Amino acid sequence: MTNWVPRALASGVAVIIVAAACGGATGEGPGASAAATVAPATQAPTAAASAAPAKSTFLILVGDTVRGTAGLTKAEMPILGCMQDNKFPQGSRIVWRMKVVDPATGKYLDDKQIKSFTITYPDGKTDKLAYGGHGGTKEDPADHLWAVGYTVPATYPTGLFPVKLTATSVDGAVGVFDQFKVTNAELTIVPKGQDYPRGQ
Repeated sequence: MTNWVPRALASGVAVIIVAAACGGATGEGPGASAAATVAPATQAPTAAASAAPAKSTFLILVGDTVRGTAGLTKAEMPILGCMQDNKFPQGSRIVWRMKVVDPATGKYLDDKQIKSFTITYPDGKTDKLAYGGHGGTKEDPADHLWAVGYTVPATYPTGLFPVKLTATSVDGAVGVFDQFKVTNAELTIVPKGQDYPRGQ
C-alpha cells in the first residue's frame, strides 16, 4: 500500500499536465473557452488603432470684423486701422478675419484643407476669403487666417448689414457663420464721418 499511493499521485499529476497541454494546443478541453475569450480582447486595440479617424460632418467658424485703412487719415490709422468694430461709416472698409476649426481634431484648417470659403452680402453678391499671414512682418506673420474686405459705398444706406460666411472642407464638411441677432452687436453702416468712442 505504501508503494501504491505515490504511483497514483504521480499518474494523476501526469494526466492533469497532459490535459492542460492538449487544451492549449488544440483549442479543446477545459481551457478552450478561456482562450477564446482572451484572444479577441488582446486583438481589439490593434483593430481600433488601424481604424481610420472619423471625419467631421461640420466645421466651426470663428472670427471678427475690423476697420480697414481705406478712407482713414494718417492720424486715424494708428487708432482705427485694424481695430475690432461692428459700426462702419459710409465710405469705410470692412474686413472680416476668420478661422476654421475642425471639431474632430480641434485644429485650424488652411487653404489645403478648405475647398471654398465665401461671404454673401446683403444684396446676394458673394466674394471669396483668402488665406494668408497677417500682422507681424511678411517674413514672420503674427498669425495666419482667412480674410476678405468690402469698401462701403459713400451713398450706401445706413442700417444693419447682415452677411453670411460659408466654409466647405475638401472632405465635404460645411460651416456657417451668422451674426448674433442682437441689434447693438450686429454689423451696422452708420453715416459718413460718424465714429464711436473707443474704450467704453
